[in-house]
Amino acid sequence: MNKTKMLNGLMFGALISVAGSAGATVVSETVIDFGGSGNVIMGLASYAGFANNTPIAGGNCAGAGAQGCIYQNNMVIGIIEDSSNSTAHLHRAGNAGNRALSYHADSPGIYMRALDGSAFSLISMDFLAPINDKNPDNGEADFWNILGFNTALNPGLDQGDGANYGTLVAYQKIANGFNGELILDPAFQNINAVWINFNGYPQTPDDGKEFELTLDNIKVGPAVVSQVPVPAAAWLFGTGLLGLISFGKKKTGLSA
Repeated sequence: MNKTKMLNGLMFGALISVAGSAGATVVSETVIDFGGSGNVIMGLASYAGFANNTPIAGGNCAGAGAQGCIYQNNMVIGIIEDSSNSTAHLHRAGNAGNRALSYHADSPGIYMRALDGSAFSLISMDFLAPINDKNPDNGEADFWNILGFNTALNPGLDQGDGANYGTLVAYQKIANGFNGELILDPAFQNINAVWINFNGYPQTPDDGKEFELTLDNIKVGPAVVSQVPVPAAAWLFGTGLLGLISFGKKKTGLSA
């Protein structure tokens, strides 16, 4: 066997043993479009399943609205559990030929994770929050939070705004009035869950606050993981092999 090839094979094996591999539900880019002509997936008018605190086994949502989660493209979409409001829910927007998902002031936001809890990338979405009579305010405090977490299940989010939550790894602030395609920050390329809510309202508003957001065409993809650093031991192993091969060549030359 060629010694260079042998070295390459040994080094590759060492690196594989170091890096390892992990399964993932989301293996290619895909778009959640919430249904349309010939692809109607939103059979309910509202969705009240808790996606943030249920056991991953089976991928199901918890709570009284356990069946009220959206399952598409190996993703689960629902609400976070709101301990102050047992009837919190999301809405089906649009018509049978062009569905979308709507969140306004009768729930604590939208929560999304992979079916098996594995990591994924949140790439882009149609984020439609124009200022109108249903969504009237555009002051300094009127904006949307998009929060990414490094664990799939994050119970108790309704007890705070998530800004200091231990598993928070990505954050993006969106001004109310944004109405178009939203490209997510690179920090969302390796997350296990995302929560979208209106600033200051981790629970359903009880003060008459109004707001409305419609989401569509959510693009997700595989997690983008940084290259695994090669430990010093692996480099020393390779250096040692190179030294042995070099020594072997010199010895052969001397005995010729």
